[in-house]
Amino acid sequence: MTDGRRARYVALFAAESRTLLAGARRALAAWGDAPTERAPADELFRSLHTIKGMAASLEYEGLAELAHLTEDGLVAVRDSGAPPERAWLRELEATLDQLALGCESAAAADGVSSEPAPGEQPARKARVVRVDLDRLDALFEDLGGLVTARQDLERQAERDALSPVARAAQGMARRLDTLQDRILHVRLAPLSEVFERIPPIVRDLARQQGKEVTVRMEGDELEVDRAVLDQLAEPLIHLLRNAVDHGLESPEVRRGLGKRPAGSVVVRARRDRDSVVLELSDDGRGIDRASVAARAVAQGILEEGVALNDDGLLALLARPGFSTATTVTDVSGRGVGLDVVASRLHELGASLQLTTVPGRGTTFVVRLPTRLGIVRALVASIGDERYVMPLTHVAEFLPWEPEAVRQEDGRAVIDLRGEAIPVVDLRRLLLYRGAPSPRRRPALVLEANGQRIALLADAIHGQVDAVVQPMDRPRGMPRWITGATVLDNGRPALLLDLASVV
Repeated sequence: MTDGRRARYVALFAAESRTLLAGARRALAAWGDAPTERAPADELFRSLHTIKGMAASLEYEGLAELAHLTEDGLVAVRDSGAPPERAWLRELEATLDQLALGCESAAAADGVSSEPAPGEQPARKARVVRVDLDRLDALFEDLGGLVTARQDLERQAERDALSPVARAAQGMARRLDTLQDRILHVRLAPLSEVFERIPPIVRDLARQQGKEVTVRMEGDELEVDRAVLDQLAEPLIHLLRNAVDHGLESPEVRRGLGKRPAGSVVVRARRDRDSVVLELSDDGRGIDRASVAARAVAQGILEEGVALNDDGLLALLARPGFSTATTVTDVSGRGVGLDVVASRLHELGASLQLTTVPGRGTTFVVRLPTRLGIVRALVASIGDERYVMPLTHVAEFLPWEPEAVRQEDGRAVIDLRGEAIPVVDLRRLLLYRGAPSPRRRPALVLEANGQRIALLADAIHGQVDAVVQPMDRPRGMPRWITGATVLDNGRPALLLDLASVV
């Protein structure tokens, strides 16, 4: 690794470790306030696990070992069933301080500095201004208010399309569209900022495992929202660790199977509508479904004899604490990995899909939103309730009547140009208990994760630019609901995650 590339990796490590340790301290405080709760301990564990991996990839062996030992102690206390003692929590707090000091010291020892050396002049002045993301978020909120005001003005102008108010509204709409695009563009950052970390991480993991690995990357020029990019590194690193540790065979085994000694990891990014799709593939052994199923049966979370498809396999592997590893190593064995990936991606509004073929390898597909905050969406209703649905996954509309539905393999389907499309009723999905549905209802054909469904609503009320606010779901709220917005008439509406519905 060149000095320049290492400096960039160390700078990223220093920044991310500060963020992770800040989150770990919050989780520690929450655990102290609610010692019987497991969630804060799990959050602590994820932070330590990630810091350990990053430190190991940069050969900060002392830091990696300290994080590893802290994991051991945390696992013992968390899994004991007894609440942690106050004295032990204070010791853990001191350890987090020690880790923070160690991370900063390691970065300083590597000579990482964002300032030029004394007397050094840059070759040219870069036309770049560094802006704190919080300031961009504040500007984004102001933009959201303007978008809502524009929609209200347009609604008022519809009463007289030829009036001066209508013409003014049209001009304002055009200028706001331009402003919206420019502000959204400011928030974008290239995937290369994350992709450039992949080769050294894979190389270091391969060396630890005694394996040979080649890496190919495509599409790193694509851009996504900075808030998405900043949260992407952690789940991507976990997927890479799984690929090298669990997926790829040793050179000797690969030769015996007629494969090249060096395994292959491919990270590919492509644009699909308003999303960026990441594909991370390896040409290893694939996932042993029988082994996963046997472990799940032994843990009492799967009935014996149940066949696992790719979706069921992913659901098991992403369960908190589930692991098929029989030993604990610096790389795996604690049931941490896909749990972290799934939770982090859900927070981003992203989806995860798995495909695995025995003897040929495994592919994880991550669908990322390119932008956050403002989405072009449909407004649909069931009864008197309004919901917004991003247009990203809406392929077309279909008229629907009860007679159009038939049963196939125990499920309701509707025929679409010779293809049987599963039917999902939004009323049932959202546990609606109000007035009965109308006889004639629109059906939205949704496409996501290579599958299609027909989603039934009571009515469609047009399109809006929805200013989405994140929300913490109350207990019992369906997982399809991921945010909220206010419509131009001042009425609140909930945001549906259509990708997770499909």
